[in-house]
Amino acid sequence: MRALAAIARVGGRLLVGLVVFVLTLAAGLYFHLRTSLPDYAGTVRIAGPQAPLDIVRDRNAIPHIFAGSLEDAMFGLGYVHAQDRLWQMEMMRRAAAGRLSEVLPPAIIGTGVLDVDRTMRALGVYRRAQDSLGALAPRTRKMLEAYSAGVNAHITTHKGSFGPEFTLLQVTPELWQPADSLVWGKLMALSLDGNWRAELLRARLAKKLGEPRMLQMFPQLGDDRESTLSILGDALLKLPLDRLYRTTDNDLTRKREASNEWVVAGSHTSSGKPLLANDPHLGLSAPGTWYLARLVGPDFDIRGATSPGSPAVVLGHNGHIAWGFTTTNLDSQDLFVERVDPGDPGKYVTPDGSRPFGAREEYINVRFGEQVKIRLRTTRHGPVISDVLDPKGTEVESGHVLALSATALDPADTSAEGFLELGLAHDWEQFLAATRKIVSPMQNMVYADTAGNIGLISPARVPIRRKGDGFMPVPGWTGEYDWAGFVPFEELPRAYNPPGGIIVNANARLVPGNYRHFISREWAEPYRQRRANALLSGAGQHAVGSMIALQEDILSPDTADTLPPLLALQPRDPRQAQAIDLLRHWNRRMIADRPEPLIYTAWLRHLQRTLYADELGEELFREYASPNVAFLVTILRDHPEWCDDVRTPKAETCAEAMSTALDAALNELQTRYGPSMEAWRWGAAHPAAHRHALFDGVPLLRDVASIRFPADGGMHTLNRATPSFRDRREPYAAVHGAGLRAIYDFDDLDNSRFAIPLGQSGNFLSPWYANLVTGWRAFDYLRIGGYRFRLQREGIGTISLLPVPPAK
Repeated sequence: MRALAAIARVGGRLLVGLVVFVLTLAAGLYFHLRTSLPDYAGTVRIAGPQAPLDIVRDRNAIPHIFAGSLEDAMFGLGYVHAQDRLWQMEMMRRAAAGRLSEVLPPAIIGTGVLDVDRTMRALGVYRRAQDSLGALAPRTRKMLEAYSAGVNAHITTHKGSFGPEFTLLQVTPELWQPADSLVWGKLMALSLDGNWRAELLRARLAKKLGEPRMLQMFPQLGDDRESTLSILGDALLKLPLDRLYRTTDNDLTRKREASNEWVVAGSHTSSGKPLLANDPHLGLSAPGTWYLARLVGPDFDIRGATSPGSPAVVLGHNGHIAWGFTTTNLDSQDLFVERVDPGDPGKYVTPDGSRPFGAREEYINVRFGEQVKIRLRTTRHGPVISDVLDPKGTEVESGHVLALSATALDPADTSAEGFLELGLAHDWEQFLAATRKIVSPMQNMVYADTAGNIGLISPARVPIRRKGDGFMPVPGWTGEYDWAGFVPFEELPRAYNPPGGIIVNANARLVPGNYRHFISREWAEPYRQRRANALLSGAGQHAVGSMIALQEDILSPDTADTLPPLLALQPRDPRQAQAIDLLRHWNRRMIADRPEPLIYTAWLRHLQRTLYADELGEELFREYASPNVAFLVTILRDHPEWCDDVRTPKAETCAEAMSTALDAALNELQTRYGPSMEAWRWGAAHPAAHRHALFDGVPLLRDVASIRFPADGGMHTLNRATPSFRDRREPYAAVHGAGLRAIYDFDDLDNSRFAIPLGQSGNFLSPWYANLVTGWRAFDYLRIGGYRFRLQREGIGTISLLPVPPAK
């Protein structure tokens, strides 16, 4: 017994010692991570700026950078971006360069990281960014160099941790290069104009369903036989389309297509001056896409939203003009099926005979793993995207490869210059001069100025095709589908002081059917655009408050098309009757604190599955998990054959399909949220999920690094919050929506309003990481402005950056 007692005492001491050791280690780690929080006050002597500059942080940590020149303001912007968002910037440039595997080991994170690297290397995104530097004017290069110097000033002078992610992964940030800033625009272009993977998906659908049924899934597109499988036959069918689509499927390549904007002339406002509103929609994340800032100098005062890694104020005003963006959904990307020369696999067939592939080898360094060697090629059309897979296996099977033409990969891309110069324009002509330099992505840019003018221009390099319209991959060896040039700038869509005095775009059709050039077949469904037009045209004189009301609007206009057939269903039992009765009396607003939006959305989700998961199979259906309202309505009205479940001998009707889907939806919701239908809440199933890319899967860190809160809105509301239907764990969580709201008041531009959903800092230990959540949810906007002395008195600190004196 004494021996056992002695062992127990020793064991107890060891346990106490272990607990003390763990607590000491945790405390040491915590205090080390606290050193990653930057100083927002003080004086720093630093190499880089031409003259002293002050960075004044207001009460929300928004930097107001007071500098003697534009280059020094860019230096200051680089400095504050690095202070607050360095990990976000590091991941952006590594993703574009295909270097994620160096820091995120596939053995731990998953093989998807290596697939992202392969895809980015095959596209050559970072190489094209480096090439584009040579196309920029000297002044633009100076701004990029000044911005890079500001980033590097923080990297080289900061003492301690650079942030939790850097510390836990034991990664040291590399010095910033000007090309690093250009990759942001290329990544945005590849996803906003993300047509090439849509072509690949349509080819997969045609292969699975046949052309006639595939075309039914795109009712607005019509039956264009010039760009279908009938041209390519076995050449396309033998390519590993499914595997290529899976391998290239990641957040960087998935298409994004939602935003709202409108501008109202003084004839429609209570002040007699224009109002402009914009809320761009991207994937929700923590930290968010946007970072608010103000740049002030002798002849400039630019305020608005920046994106860490880029020196441009992307969206904002400068005291003379304001501007906003929505994406056009331009078809600026085409897949070409290239025929490999059967006599020489190092060449491919062109209209002028065989030509050698451009070829190179690259190496992907894998953390805790073996280096991966990849072989990459290019053709006259662009990079061979099928080289993401094993090139030899692809070619032996089909004798063909897939190459990508994309304006975003143009080595002479001057888009960065155009976006930087938007903030310096003082009138419409200067604004147009800046937009003339934009190659990609194509954005619908609304405009207003202090003289009372309003306008819209959609600038980009728009391909003119010799034949076809980019709906499907086309032969590359004949030359007949090649691009013949680009739409002249003067013929791009534009409007200036239109007679109606209102301009609205929400990604729906931009140009009328008789517009002479082809822009896109992938316009967004018109519901948001239609709703904004109705609210703006039907009201009296507008003020800032009515702009806020539009951005807050949560009526779901798609219900006008979808609810009539759903409510016509004869319920088969009391549970169905209760659900249908709730929807019949619903005000059609996607309110977080009500059950009806959840019942409605779940019913549409399961109806989509009931109608065509049987034809597509699970893998292909996953790409269509988000309800396609236009197609659902078309099926119920014109194509009831889709209502039949091809896996059963019986021919099911659409009424049976709707009833089956309603049962499945109600079963799911009862399992998730309990038996009481009245107690279900849209917000419980539909949190706005701002997920931290690295820590969302880590149980303890997830609760502090990822931010979730109940969200109003839905797929088609102006206050958009699109669910993650592909996610089986959280199928209704909002993952796509506004990351910025802005309203520009030309009666007093200092009264312009801005909002971002989380905060300025990307460090979850910072008090400025999620301090704006409450205001975001309440539509309580910020103002960016004020005199320096007042900002210094009321803000949280001022950093003075003093240039290092020259050596004697």
